[in-house]
Amino acid sequence: MRTALAVVFGLVILFVLLGMVRGFAGPRGGAASGPQLETVEPMPAGVRILYWCETCGFEVLVLRKGTDNPPRHCGEPMARREEIERTE
Repeated sequence: MRTALAVVFGLVILFVLLGMVRGFAGPRGGAASGPQLETVEPMPAGVRILYWCETCGFEVLVLRKGTDNPPRHCGEPMARREEIERTE
């Protein structure tokens, strides 16, 4: 009786571990759906987009914008600031 119970528990643990390993090996979010891409307007010439963290003051200069969603820092979305470059 003890041997049969040990075999059953061993198989249950084996299947749970195999399921976890398969979950780590596969892509997240479902491969069939694919990433949702959104179109983003290009940045106008002479405008720099900066994001800054209101909590700690960390700043990020965006050279190429991928989405309109702001980056996150300190667990919060960063504030957007646009600067116009001066040409003299």
